[in-house]
Amino acid sequence: MDAIKTARILFAATLVLISLSVANYFAWLRLKPEVAAIGWIVDKPDYESHLVNMHQRALARVSPGAPDAYLPIYDVRNPGFFLLVAELFVRAGATTPLPLEILSIVLFDVGALCFFFWVYLLFSDLLVAAFALSFLALSQFFLFFPGVTHTMPFEFFFFNATLLLFVLYLKRNVRAYLVGALVAMFLTCMNYWFYYMSSWIIMVGLWWQYRGRPRLRDIAMISTPPLAAASLTMIMVMSLTGGMRSGGLRLLEILAARTVDARVPGGAWLPDQKFMFAADWSNYPFLVKYRLEWAYNIDLKLFAWAAACVLIMLWFHKRSSAISALILLAGGFSWYYVMFQHTHIHHFTGQYSFMAICSIAGLIAGETINSIGRALALARHWTRTRDQATRTALNIALAIVLGVVSSRAIIPYLKNTGSLIKETVVIASTVEAKYRDAVGEICKHHPEITQTDLERASSTWGIDWRAKQLADTNQLPKCPT
Repeated sequence: MDAIKTARILFAATLVLISLSVANYFAWLRLKPEVAAIGWIVDKPDYESHLVNMHQRALARVSPGAPDAYLPIYDVRNPGFFLLVAELFVRAGATTPLPLEILSIVLFDVGALCFFFWVYLLFSDLLVAAFALSFLALSQFFLFFPGVTHTMPFEFFFFNATLLLFVLYLKRNVRAYLVGALVAMFLTCMNYWFYYMSSWIIMVGLWWQYRGRPRLRDIAMISTPPLAAASLTMIMVMSLTGGMRSGGLRLLEILAARTVDARVPGGAWLPDQKFMFAADWSNYPFLVKYRLEWAYNIDLKLFAWAAACVLIMLWFHKRSSAISALILLAGGFSWYYVMFQHTHIHHFTGQYSFMAICSIAGLIAGETINSIGRALALARHWTRTRDQATRTALNIALAIVLGVVSSRAIIPYLKNTGSLIKETVVIASTVEAKYRDAVGEICKHHPEITQTDLERASSTWGIDWRAKQLADTNQLPKCPT
């Protein structure tokens, strides 16, 4: 047994190391301005909004007389601790978003490790945690979103830190973990609205699972961080819009627009523009399916079949894991049954269910291996009694069924992920070579390189490449003196 345990630890550590190494190689590639300007890469995380715009917002907040300087609020839309950090970097002397990009990558890495440990604690299975992290690190959203300077890296890190500390508290009953979880939850909520609901649902659900039905004071305690974040956000919005009435109207129209695409009478939030019509509402389930498939490189139908089989099996031999997975689903999918309009307009919203999808992916892979292991163990120690023979045959049959269903779900993921990685590396290396040659050629004739020079040179590459991103983030190359 010690040998098997050691082998599982080594396998899990290797899988985690390889997955994070691949993800960080991609992150390192995107730190190069010429690679980050490739249309193939730019459009996945929407760098125009999530990197260029944030950098320019931070610069604007530093300018004399900026009304929102030092306030963690973004354009009176989102709670924005992330923008305060961006502003502080600029005040410290940053002229490009590079320091923030590096911080974003670090936050994603640390958040992924927090994810690994809370999944391990929740399901008490090293293989499940390792496969869950591997699935997460190689998903499309994780490969391309570290490096953005919007809400994502901050909310991802603080959310995973919240769940890690909270699960530690539920398992070990150390009050310091609970305090840390509530502080992390507040910081999570101070980066994006969505986590008000998802983190609250998951934390209340896990409390119910481990401690029994929560009392009113327990619910009040878990509700304190989002209520505090909402109150602070309201105060900041009111201070920026000139009063309680205008600030309240602003928040109300944001809520109405982002959920059901409604407009508040007398509001200023795109009063003449609608995003969702009858056909969009009827097509909404298929849109959610597409968003999830985009984020995780999966065939959702096959994935759902495998997940259902695993949860049914877990219900009979490890019910706590099945209940935990269902709680994560209830919280993780809360985005899709509330944020209708934002799911419709943003292609990357599949990522907001990562805590459910990636954990269940880990359960699919881990439980398949465990099921095969149980079947082999029974077969080795098989006796001729009828009960033992029946039990062995049943376990072998279940292992075969689970192996077939799981492989059908995992194979498309591996193919899609492999193609994504290969295509990205090829196009990045191609652009790096062409960019290096173009810079050298321009410097032969001009003392400085302009956006126009790069646009003219890239027009012959046959690749969508956006020199404007380099200019807008102060990352144009310089000729050697």
